[in-house]
Formats: sequence, C-alpha cells, structure tokens
Amino acid sequence: MIREPEDLEGSMFALPLVDWARMQMIVEDGKRHPRFRSMKTGVGDFFCPMGFSGMKRSAISRHNRILFAWVLLVCAAFSYSCNRNQPSVEGSESDGRSMVLPHSGATIRHAKGFTLEYRPGCKVLRVLTPWRDAKTNFTYVLVPRGAKHPEVEKGAILVETPVRRIVVTSTTHVVYFAMLGIEDSIVGIVDGKMVDTPSVAARIRDGRIREVGDGSGMAKGFDMELLVGVQPDLIMTYGTGVPEFDQHGKLQEAGFNVAMNSEYMETTPLGRTEWMKFIAAFFDKDTEAESLFDGIAERYQAQAAKASAAAVRPTVFCGANFRGVWHMPGGNSFVGAFIRDAGGDYLWKDEATTGSIPMNIESVIARAKDADIWLNPADSRSMEELEGQDERYSIFRAFRTKRVYNDNAKMGSGGGNDVWETGIANPDRVLADLISIMHPELLPLHQRTWYWQLPEKAGGAK
Repeated sequence: MIREPEDLEGSMFALPLVDWARMQMIVEDGKRHPRFRSMKTGVGDFFCPMGFSGMKRSAISRHNRILFAWVLLVCAAFSYSCNRNQPSVEGSESDGRSMVLPHSGATIRHAKGFTLEYRPGCKVLRVLTPWRDAKTNFTYVLVPRGAKHPEVEKGAILVETPVRRIVVTSTTHVVYFAMLGIEDSIVGIVDGKMVDTPSVAARIRDGRIREVGDGSGMAKGFDMELLVGVQPDLIMTYGTGVPEFDQHGKLQEAGFNVAMNSEYMETTPLGRTEWMKFIAAFFDKDTEAESLFDGIAERYQAQAAKASAAAVRPTVFCGANFRGVWHMPGGNSFVGAFIRDAGGDYLWKDEATTGSIPMNIESVIARAKDADIWLNPADSRSMEELEGQDERYSIFRAFRTKRVYNDNAKMGSGGGNDVWETGIANPDRVLADLISIMHPELLPLHQRTWYWQLPEKAGGAK
C-alpha cells in the first residue's frame, strides 16, 4: 500500500506571526532596508513607482499603507507555505553568488512512489514506498554545492548537487544517465557485465567505471574496499524489505550517502519511467528530464488512444509454469497495464492486485486454453524449447496457432535483457511492440525491438 505524503502545507490561511516593526522599516518612505541596499531607489520608491511621483506625501503614505497590507499578506502566506516544517535555507555569498534553486523544473504526474518539492534554496525528494509493505520512507534534501547547509528534519539525508561521483547498482537505472548526458558521473557499478547501454558499457570496459560488487537481484554484494576507493558522493540502490539481502543500512553505517530508487514498485509504465526525474534531481537536470519524459508520455498516450479504439480486443495471458507454480501478473500490475494500453483483453484483468498470483497449470489452462495470445513465457526462445518444458502447453490454442511472443529479442553480450534497461526507459516503444502484436493493422510498418514471435526451433528468424 502506498503511503500518502505528509501534510507539509497545512491551511493556507493559518498565517504565522510577523515582525511588524521590520516590515514597517521595509516600506517606510525614504529609507532602505539592508536587503535592498544595492537598489538605486529606496523601497518606498520601489513600492511607489514614478507614476506617483507627483502625488502629495499624504497620498503616497495612504498608497504605501494599502500596498503594505497587500505585501504583508503575500509575504506572510509565502513565508508560511515555504517554511512551515521546512529547513531554513540561506544562499552562500562567499563566492559572490546567491545560490537559489528554481521553484519548479519537474512535476511528478504518474509515479506514486516519490515526491519532488522545490523550496527556496533546496529541493526535497521523498521516497514513499521503498519496497512492498514498507513501514518507512526516505527523505533527501538536495542543496547546491557550496551553499550553506540547512537544518534538516530528523532522518533526512542532505546531498550536495550536482552529484559528481555516483555508484549505480541496477541496470534499470543506467540508461537514464545516458539519456540525461551524465554518464561521466558514474564511477562504480555492480554486475556491470549486464549493462547494455553503449556509452556506459564502454566506460566499464575501459575502466572509467569500476566494478564495486557482484551478483544480481537480491544477491548483490559490495566490496567495501573498492567502494571507498572510488569515493562516491552517492550510491543509488534499491531495497526489498528483506534485511539479509538489503545493503542500504550497511552502506549508511559505513558513512556513504545512499539514495533508494524504488522505480520497480510502480504499477504503470509511465510511472516507472518518471523515476528519471528522481535521478535527474541529484544532478540538477530537472528541466531536461521533464522535457524527455513529456515526449515519451505524449507518444505513449497517443498510441494507447489509438489501440483503445480498436473494434476487437484479443484475449491475452502471460508467464509460464516454473517448478509447479505459474506466477500470473495481477490485473493492476505493470504488465497488466501494458496489455490494457496495447488494446488487449487480459484474462486476469479483474484480479485487483499489483503483484503476481501463484497458480497451478491446471487453473491457467481452465481460463486461458482458448486465449488468442501468449506473452512472456519465461526465457524461452523457441516453440520447441517451450514444449520441451511442459507438454501440456500444447493444450493452449495460442501455442497451436503459434501466437506466442517473448520480450527477449534484444539480449546484451553479458546476458542482460535490454527490455529491462532501454525498454523501461522507453515505454512508448515497448507499447508499440505490443500493439503491433495485438493490432498489427494499426502499426503495419513497425519493426519490433524487444518482442518477437517465437520461431519453431532455436536460432530461427526473429
């Protein structure tokens, strides 16, 4: 269950106490508040522009009082909304510059697992659901490098931006660094042989990115000596909620800044891709990420709208029998969303779960034996291989009509499946693959990237 964000704003009408004497000094005629010493005019002149220069002093005073009331209301409301329960942040003037972050840059519209908030002088990221059934969340306060560090709430992690040196632990995160042009910031990686993104893979091969651990999935492990050697500003990893596998606690105890990226918890393709904005925030690439994501979302939604208008929706099921258990994606899962948006009739669409449903093969046959399309049959790469795993597969009509498609057409040299790297970051292209399977008439010229129809024998044409 996704926890709702904390209420940081409260009522906009509950204004804080104001230093009236200080405010009066700001607007007093002929005087300049210290904050306005660099101005060529007094603050009274600032509030009473030259169009009023011919007015009598009493009229100007009345005008100032009216403006004072409005300014007070606006300033107080702004002060309350930006500072209640928030760290006090001041720019550093040691280098002659005021380090103030923009109050916007990226807006989170689809992702449910994190929030991004812009405050004067800093950004605040909150990871709301780091893993399934999590009872905790994580907060990161991002401050421009060289600026005065603010006081942060208990448990929050302060990170200077832009991050210069980062360790990445998941291939699903790597491609965003290439998309944002920040590959040079990666100094360490875990299980780098699985990376398929060309610009990052090249850096791994020539040693610019060092292997700091090995293993995949929950079996990932870190070499602390190597981690210390690459001197990361930040380690980006993920959690599972299983203490014996999760590494973030040990890394924090060792003195590393750790960012929890839980994009895998999202239940929609666009929600998952929007985590590029989470990564971008640490590098002050918010605007670039917003632009990239907007293009992806626009294309995805246009294709989904086209598929939704199709007159017929083919029936679809997924997965395969593994050691007596068939894990069928739930109706509200990431896979279920893809099938729905591609114009398919997912036979488990009414199973309102975001995870998978463990079933036996008999139950799957009972519901899906006459289905039109079979997707993602584990790692199978041919019909012959699939039938060899379980002869009962021939009961499915989709098997007999050879309408079986898998998402492993593009595999990296190290064995990684690129759909879980480049595909995750480009859901519009994955959706196009699926639409071309379910409604080939809608995309007659589309060349599929990740999905392919299984050939009769291994090594057959894709």
